[in-house]
Amino acid sequence: MKDCLNYNMGTHLVQKRKSGADLPLCSRPSTPGKITQRSCAFYGARWMLAPLEDAIHIVHGPVGCAYYGGAVRGRSFRVFSTALEEKDIVFGGTKRLIRTLKEARIIIPHARYCFVYATCSAAIIGDDIDGICKEMEKEFGCRVIFVNCPGFKRDSQASGHRVAYESLLDGLIGQGERAEVGAHDVNIIGDYNINGESMALKSLLEKMGIRVRCIFTGHADYEGIIAAHRVKLNLLICQNSARFLAEALQKRYGIPYLEVTFLGLSQTMASLRRIGQYFGLERQAEKIIATAYKAIKPGLDRLLPGLKGKKAALFFGAARMASLVKALDDMGMEVTFTGSQFGDLAAYKEAWQNVDPGAYIIDDASEHDLERLLDELRPDVFMGGIKEQFLSHKFGIGFCLFPQLKCAGPYVGFQGFLNLAGSVHNAVYAPVWKLATPNL
Repeated sequence: MKDCLNYNMGTHLVQKRKSGADLPLCSRPSTPGKITQRSCAFYGARWMLAPLEDAIHIVHGPVGCAYYGGAVRGRSFRVFSTALEEKDIVFGGTKRLIRTLKEARIIIPHARYCFVYATCSAAIIGDDIDGICKEMEKEFGCRVIFVNCPGFKRDSQASGHRVAYESLLDGLIGQGERAEVGAHDVNIIGDYNINGESMALKSLLEKMGIRVRCIFTGHADYEGIIAAHRVKLNLLICQNSARFLAEALQKRYGIPYLEVTFLGLSQTMASLRRIGQYFGLERQAEKIIATAYKAIKPGLDRLLPGLKGKKAALFFGAARMASLVKALDDMGMEVTFTGSQFGDLAAYKEAWQNVDPGAYIIDDASEHDLERLLDELRPDVFMGGIKEQFLSHKFGIGFCLFPQLKCAGPYVGFQGFLNLAGSVHNAVYAPVWKLATPNL
């Protein structure tokens, strides 16, 4: 390994050693002027709440903010904008907000509730957004929820994730007091229905006799959200951004939670067994595991020999960082480096436990950081988001878009593991890399 990778050891880039537990510095504001892949708190809130399509979504700020928050997870969602201009910044934008709320209500009269997002401009001029929301709530006869997420709030979009969950917790959850409680009712917290994952998880659990009441926020309708406090157990998947909601529901309503993941073969099996043990459904869990594994085994026998010993590198949001390392280990692959845009210490500690000694862990990597890592470590496949795709191609390294819509189906559960193995195999063995020169 060349010395260039040691230029910032002990800061945001660390290497796992056999002794010690060095973790990258994280949860810090990005250095001014630095090229970073982080987004703002407003986009973090939009990322979390966008799938709630039985609501009105109003962005109180310049039209550019609404445009930025209109496309989330590879899909375009309908948003309304107050379209603040210079004179509104000087004299206030409350009249525009009231007018926009009323117009949006006319356009979508069947909406069950409404979100109003604060952006930087609206927060700086001090518009009483919360007061207007309460006033319009009386007029509309439905909840109008203030999402206090100006872009400058804390250090990255991760802060917006928490604001979104706080908005749901204080604005909607608990309103459905009359909802019945089933013996095996659960919520899934921290799944965002990328590639249809929410439906795959729901189907898998229903085969065990478990009813999924609400999936935050991949498949969460109004009735499911207001009754989310009437379950026996919460299943926590995204431990970085969703832990707050699981802990809040435990403290406020006494609902326990289990940390599970359905990404990877071994983790899916372990999660089903833990859930089965909690509800006394061990026999059902083992039956599903045996049946589902038998169905995918021929495909795995075809794909996994070609992946054994191959090297992979990962960089995306913190939700799947550690779980994907374990999934690749199930394929017999080695992870050379992994990292995220806004992981916290808990996420990096889990990642550190899953990678082998010698692997690198990086927080908030710049493009320059990724170039150095790819150039020195030369993985066979790089897994990341859209922004990393073309960087990987420039180095002649196969790329697997993860997680993103329009991929090869869901990557969770048993069939999802087979889908993931197929995507990785295609990326590693794509014929185009035979044309790439060693000096690329």
